[in-house]
Amino acid sequence: LKAEILKGYPCIRRLNQLYCPTPGNGYPKERIDMFIDENKALIRRMFGEYSSPDEDGGHRDHYETYDGKTIHTRTERSRSSFAGASSNKVDACESAVEIVTPYWASNSAGKIRAIVNTQHLQQAIQQEVCQSVQTKKCNNDCSCEQKYKWHRLLAYDPDDDCKGIFMDWFLFPSCCVCRCANPIKK
Repeated sequence: LKAEILKGYPCIRRLNQLYCPTPGNGYPKERIDMFIDENKALIRRMFGEYSSPDEDGGHRDHYETYDGKTIHTRTERSRSSFAGASSNKVDACESAVEIVTPYWASNSAGKIRAIVNTQHLQQAIQQEVCQSVQTKKCNNDCSCEQKYKWHRLLAYDPDDDCKGIFMDWFLFPSCCVCRCANPIKK
């Protein structure tokens, strides 16, 4: 899969989205933390009590890693947990399921925003990413196609501190499907 480096951000553009697994030097962590600290009552009303780190700096009841590492591939995991899933069927396209905590993303208006991911407020996205364009089962007039889903996340505009923390919409990969040419339109 092709990736393009994005100037000014610790990100690459892949699959038509920003992929920013690290905050980089420009991430407004101090300004986000200050907003949270100055607006504790508002944050509690909106999101409940935020978590405190345990002794080793991690958080209880969270995933062990948010670094974008592949958790498992879809073709390898059991489908028996899905209602009506047949154990003798496999997916036509190979994909990888990842848990990522984005630090930067382009919103629905195309503006780059800092995604709130701090010690007190963490946001993770489960995404499924196509591993190839064609497979043995998805070939010829068919190809594996990446599908996307909108997620509503807490964001911060580093160019306008007055906005504070707000909800915004961001697009992330959701699944990989095998699409075939329509034989009627040939």
